[in-house]
Amino acid sequence: MVTVEEGKAKIILDGVFYNPRMRFCRDLDVLIFSSIDSKEILDSLAASGIRGIRAALEAKKMPKFNDIDKKAVEVIKKNLEINGIDAEVYNCDANKLFREKKFEHVDVDPFGSPAIFIESACFSAKKYLSITATDTAALCGSSTSSGLRKYSAFAVKTDTHHETGLRILLGFIARQATKIDKAIIPIASWTFEHCYRVHLALKRSSSAVSRIYEKIGYIFYCKSCNAKVVKGFGEVLENCRCGGKFTQIGPLWIGEIKDKDVVSKAVKIATGKARKFLTIILDEVDVATSYDVQRVAQKLKISTPPIQSVVEKLRGLGFKASRSHYCGNCVKTDASLDDLSEIVTSLSHQV
Repeated sequence: MVTVEEGKAKIILDGVFYNPRMRFCRDLDVLIFSSIDSKEILDSLAASGIRGIRAALEAKKMPKFNDIDKKAVEVIKKNLEINGIDAEVYNCDANKLFREKKFEHVDVDPFGSPAIFIESACFSAKKYLSITATDTAALCGSSTSSGLRKYSAFAVKTDTHHETGLRILLGFIARQATKIDKAIIPIASWTFEHCYRVHLALKRSSSAVSRIYEKIGYIFYCKSCNAKVVKGFGEVLENCRCGGKFTQIGPLWIGEIKDKDVVSKAVKIATGKARKFLTIILDEVDVATSYDVQRVAQKLKISTPPIQSVVEKLRGLGFKASRSHYCGNCVKTDASLDDLSEIVTSLSHQV
């Protein structure tokens, strides 16, 4: 029988699904869990129970577990005994459980798309909601038809497709939540390997819900020159300045994708790779547009200047700018492509 040690947890698998590649994401999860004011968390698609067990041992939460598979439920109970944890374990369809019971914090980590769970999870979650999506092709634009079917959003792949993928996921969750008069407040959002992960606070408020659509809109993307422009609902763009036509990506979330206070707390208790990763997220500017500077330089047929130099130059000229956690060559900025290209050109000549 396979035994796994992860964080402070020790578990058996006995044929139940466990993804070792997502250990780092669970490391980050525990740090976020430790930095929010919740007591309870439901690991709703628990499999081995590793996330909920770590939430108990490392973030001092009171976990509850659910899995539709009876074998998984047996393994979860064994793992709880191994780790000295007393917790409720449900053997139920997750959507059915969400409709029947409410939990302070609901965690949804499916194999594939979370889309079929999100509305019910929003209904069940009283305070916090954490969602994983591994169907990145549907969200980032590699599979446009899949994105339309699952998330009712149109996407094409850009040079910074992870930014649009995260924001399409957030926009879909936000729209689902408004159906039951709840507004989302992003706490932390990231992409790592083949998954997108978002942590959200939920607020039941008619006034907050009425304002939520101010933070949902579109990115207009020009395939010819790579320009990106953010617009809200009802705003349109025709042709790009280069003469190319804009493609409308979305609807997606155009607001902030983290809570600085929460991420700051997580950074303070993090170590090693997790601390470095969360520090980059903390320092990221909350804008919806980003560019791969190497691609910009290639288009201009010049050498790529140091990314940090580009960031500093943008800031010096009054633009918002930062590096991104999902791409070493990428810059998040509210500057236009024309402004960025001018800066990249000037710095390239200095290399």
